Amino acid sequence: MNKKLALYVSLAIIILFILFIVYDIMTGKNVAIDQEVITLPDDQQEAMWEIAAELVAPYGDLKAVATTDKGVLIGGDSFIALYNYDLKPLWNSSLSNPIGAIAAYGDTIYAGTIETILLFTPEGEQIDEWGPFDDNSIITSVAANRDYVAIADAGDKVVFVLNKAGALVSLVGQPGNQYVIPSPYFDVSFSDDGFLVTTNPGKRNIEFRTIKGEITDYFGKAGATLEYFCGCCNPSHFAFLPGGNLVTAEKGINRLKIVEPDGDLVELVAQPEQFTASVPVDLAVSKEDLIYAANPENSTLYVFKRK
Repeated sequence: MNKKLALYVSLAIIILFILFIVYDIMTGKNVAIDQEVITLPDDQQEAMWEIAAELVAPYGDLKAVATTDKGVLIGGDSFIALYNYDLKPLWNSSLSNPIGAIAAYGDTIYAGTIETILLFTPEGEQIDEWGPFDDNSIITSVAANRDYVAIADAGDKVVFVLNKAGALVSLVGQPGNQYVIPSPYFDVSFSDDGFLVTTNPGKRNIEFRTIKGEITDYFGKAGATLEYFCGCCNPSHFAFLPGGNLVTAEKGINRLKIVEPDGDLVELVAQPEQFTASVPVDLAVSKEDLIYAANPENSTLYVFKRK
């Protein structure tokens, strides 16, 4: 008798579970991770920024953007180039490998291929190459400050922290406080007070860590409305604005927004319909509070200014 009762209970649970899945699909609340099919929320806010200028990359497919004191760096398949802030070309270098990440600090430019970091002078002369770091490496972001260079590796799900000579200082993300990287979007930066700041896209978080990797703070929750990060792997990209706020980019609901360092929403920069949903834009910011968005889908750099 007890076995029959247990069987009936198990069947009832299975039936309820199937009914729940059917209801979830029919009401359109599911998220297809591979295709990023996401229903837009109804409470869209007005975008408080507008496109001030556009630049179509003339050297190949655009993938990355960064800013320097001299202007705007762009990189892609297979080039790196510098433009002044009026978007006039200063120099460009043809390369044998695609560039998917760029950073600059002081007199050095750091450009990431899939498994190496190329170092350039401000005039575009290559002076060094670091790596390859690992056979499984997929370098998606690089950042630099006075003392360190950080390299986000989506393939190994770690951040390499190096000194300015290229020697390893720490390996962040293993074995403890691991990153969840469902797809090759993994961004890294440094805060003004020296913390290592990374996305943890599978957790919909931005994390503040010490150079050794200990988490000191984080923010972010999963959700479709504007104050949350939606989809399988968001935020995809971010950059610090002067003053400490962050601008973030998402895939799926491909919107740009500004948040405070604790995650509180400030304002919307760009509506999702301005970009192809599944192709997030790389981000950079100038001291003049301009936001640069590199769109791989059409190889166009967009310059946003506040309305």
